[in-house]
Amino acid sequence: MFQIIIQNYYYYYKIFAQAEIMKLYEGSVSWIIPCNGEKGPSIAFCIHLNEENTETELKAFIQGIREGKVPHIWHVTPDATPENIIDIMKENGFKNLAEDASEPEPAMLLHKNDFIPCAEKNSHITCRKISTKKDFKLWIDVVNTALHGWDMIDADHYFSWVESNNINIYLAEINGLAVSTCATIQNENAASLEFVSTLEPYRRKKGAIMLCSYAINDLLNNGAEIVTLSACGHSAFLYEKLGFKRCFQNIVMKFEE
Repeated sequence: MFQIIIQNYYYYYKIFAQAEIMKLYEGSVSWIIPCNGEKGPSIAFCIHLNEENTETELKAFIQGIREGKVPHIWHVTPDATPENIIDIMKENGFKNLAEDASEPEPAMLLHKNDFIPCAEKNSHITCRKISTKKDFKLWIDVVNTALHGWDMIDADHYFSWVESNNINIYLAEINGLAVSTCATIQNENAASLEFVSTLEPYRRKKGAIMLCSYAINDLLNNGAEIVTLSACGHSAFLYEKLGFKRCFQNIVMKFEE
């Protein structure tokens, strides 16, 4: 089951490359990075270094980091090679951000038979799938404000997500105001839940859990049998209420001179 989570991570990162302002590189280490002069996410993943030449290969990537060609943030998943890659990275200037995190950041998985829908009725909260650029801009504003803290993505370059057959974008509103977001990415019978966020003044008002429940129900009705996600902080407890189980801790490494 770990491999399903890992593959969904990779699939999530690659959807950013649908925007023409982003580049995707694939090799012994894959990464996404904005084109020159553009802004967007920047992260390395799918790490499979040569076990006989790890140090040399890693040093070449580090030089790329110094030159601004390779991201300085690396997501190290359990399939990464060699097995001691985290220790090797730490010896070469990377810091394991998980060691200083106040809360664990678990990878989580939900089997369809374990799904616990949020049955709470709340006439003030409306959940819906969006399909227009106008609504997508509302979604983008909440995501950038509540989840990223900066304008990481924009509606013009990423509207292809809304038009995609396997990506669905969801918005929750309280009394007509956009407050919570999520999205799903489906690949046959497996899917992931992404971009879960809520504006700070509206947290703990059931918007996020109702929206996630709404989106997961859509996935299961569309043939999904497994849903995965990456949690952070107290959000893991929200997902556990929906039936998700913790599988492994995410490891994010940051290169620091």
